[in-house]
Order: sequence, then C-alpha cells, then structure tokens
Amino acid sequence: MREDGRVSRARVDPTDPRSSAFGRLTGAVYWFLVIELCFLLAAAPGFVGLLLLERDASNIPLFALMLVPVAPAFSAAMHALARRTAESDLVVWPRFWHGWVLNVLDVLKLWVPALVLGAMLAINIVVGAAAGVGPALRAASGVLLALVAVWAVIAVVIATFFRFRTRDTARLALFYLAARPLTALAVASFLVIVVGLIAFTSDWVAALAGSLLAAFLLLVAKPVLDDCRARFVEAEEA
Repeated sequence: MREDGRVSRARVDPTDPRSSAFGRLTGAVYWFLVIELCFLLAAAPGFVGLLLLERDASNIPLFALMLVPVAPAFSAAMHALARRTAESDLVVWPRFWHGWVLNVLDVLKLWVPALVLGAMLAINIVVGAAAGVGPALRAASGVLLALVAVWAVIAVVIATFFRFRTRDTARLALFYLAARPLTALAVASFLVIVVGLIAFTSDWVAALAGSLLAAFLLLVAKPVLDDCRARFVEAEEA
C-alpha cells in the first residue's frame, strides 16, 4: 500500500510577485476558480440530467444515476486542492484531470454501490408509507441512509489519496466511521451543508460551491488522512 503522490513543498522565491500577500490571494482565487470549472465540466453529465428530472419519488433511481459522475469530479477537486497546499505554481488544469484519471475507477467502485443502496433506502423512506412500511422501519432506513452517506464520503476521501484495494478502502471507511466519531460528525455536517444548499437554494448553488466544499471536506477529513498515512505509509517506509 502506498500514498498517492505526496509532493514536497516548493521553495519560495522572495522576489517572485506570487510570494506577496496579494499574489498568494490571487493565486488561491485562481486555483479555486479553475478547479471549480474543471469540477463542473467533469460532473456536467450528471448536473444536466438533474436539471431535466422532475422532483418525484419515482425518479429516485434516476437521481442516483445522475450522481454517478459527481464523486470522481469531487475526488479530482480534492486531489488538485491538496497540491495547492504543497506547490505555489498556477498549473491547475492538468492536476485536476490527472487526479480524475488516477482515481475515477477506485472511486466509482465505492460510490456506485453506495448510490444503489442509498436509492433503495430513499425509496423505502419516501414511498414506504403508501406501500405499508411501518414508521419504525422507515426511521431505521433514514438512519442507515445517513450512515451510508457518511461512509461513502469517507471512502471517497481515502480512495482519492491512497491506492488501497477496494475492499480495504471500504473496511477502512467503516472503521473510521466508528473509530473517529468527531470526524464522522464533521463529515455529516458537510453533508448537511450540501443538502441545505440544495434544499434552500438550488442544485446549481451547491454545484458552484464545489471547490469550496472540496476544501472544507479536506479540512474535516484531515484526521482520517493523517491516520492512514501514519498507519500504512510511514510505517512501511520506516
């Protein structure tokens, strides 16, 4: 097991205008804008489909299908943003697409099963009453749906930065869901923010905040990444 491409911090030239406070600010804005553009392009098939779908319970499987491209795009955004903390140059576009190509299969192997299970649980919650499903079972489905969502996000974060086997990543995400309750709670807060943006504004507001949300998720998932690095990367290098 190895970590995906740790990059050493670049040496800062004091004569470089990018090293000034204004240069760092404009550089950060540039990174976020380009990453946002890349994110929108990578997830465009799903976002277009979401716009065309009616908000109806019968379309829940189609909503899940439209979310398939979102996780690889979000993973690539995190991959590029992680390089932003290590390097001062403005080469953003190739870093995003390198991360997308590098992680798309690993992410989809975890994301698609989570979407399938999530869609089944959502159908159970939304149309369960009409189908005769009791309130206790619907409540249990809601709790399980929340846990699946948090697990899926943690799994995508791990798959973004480490080259583990799919089943090992799935187990690690489940482990951290229980072993790091504060991180799991922070990830749940991230999901609440996303759902809140969609519910109280629109899908596009959440989409246009994609790069900022990726930066926030990187921040809250740092304990998980640090622990993975200490357990599986630094231990092997020692």
